[in-house]
Amino acid sequence: MSKIVVSTLAAFAMSCCIAHAQDTSGKVTFTIDQWRKPGSNNAGLIDITVNNANDKAITAIRLRCDYMAKTGKKVEAEQTIPLKLAANAKKTFKKTKFPYIDTSAADGACKIVSVAQ
Repeated sequence: MSKIVVSTLAAFAMSCCIAHAQDTSGKVTFTIDQWRKPGSNNAGLIDITVNNANDKAITAIRLRCDYMAKTGKKVEAEQTIPLKLAANAKKTFKKTKFPYIDTSAADGACKIVSVAQ
């Protein structure tokens, strides 16, 4: 996978992504508040806000992002984000490692694949 760089403006545009858990274990939503340029190995950083409307605490969420580059190439990124969030709580996790996508050259969305309790 080649190195991918994203502009600040494009990163801001992706901050509006909201997803709902497909899992029957509950209602978990997230927003990616900010993307940061990658360092090495295409690992970028995100600020992510997670809202846990479940009656149980969660310990991790698995996100999947699918993009279609303007060249027609499909780009996929999947990551488990370890976190601890109490029941019926909302928290922002800053500078979380995440695979980085050049959102100025691709359109796509992220969704929750699973939630660990």
